[in-house]
Amino acid sequence: MQIKLSNIIGKPIPLFGAAWGLRLTGFCCILISLYFIYLSLDFPAGGDTFPLFATTTTILLSFFLIGSSFKKSNFKETKKITFNISYNSIKPPLLIILSILYIIGITEIGYFVSSILFLYITTYAVGIRNFKAITITGLILFPTMYGFFVYLLHAQLPTGILF
Repeated sequence: MQIKLSNIIGKPIPLFGAAWGLRLTGFCCILISLYFIYLSLDFPAGGDTFPLFATTTTILLSFFLIGSSFKKSNFKETKKITFNISYNSIKPPLLIILSILYIIGITEIGYFVSSILFLYITTYAVGIRNFKAITITGLILFPTMYGFFVYLLHAQLPTGILF
């Protein structure tokens, strides 16, 4: 039997029970928190206090999440986690990836060029198609931010290869 991609796009694909989803989420949160604890131990002069508190709290809540997944009353065997391949379901991870690329672009390309690209790409990605309004927003926003940071706070904005 051959599976056509057109048959599964936009349709939920059952993966595993919901209880296992909570367990996997809790386990991943614990691993990420342990990594951040490891990183924060190198912070100087008590700079590790808040990260240690936040990650320890995350680990504690993750254990509660994992523990709650073992209660039979919370889940029915018919409830499944599904994987849906549609534009609306991939929009949040896409915006996270765009935000990470924007942060990298600020230091590599420059603040203004990256910010203008980020403004247009993200507004288009979320469905805003009024480019006149986006342009007016950019024309007001970016000079205002520049004036606030450079003249009022006396802070330099990151510069890259373009500005």
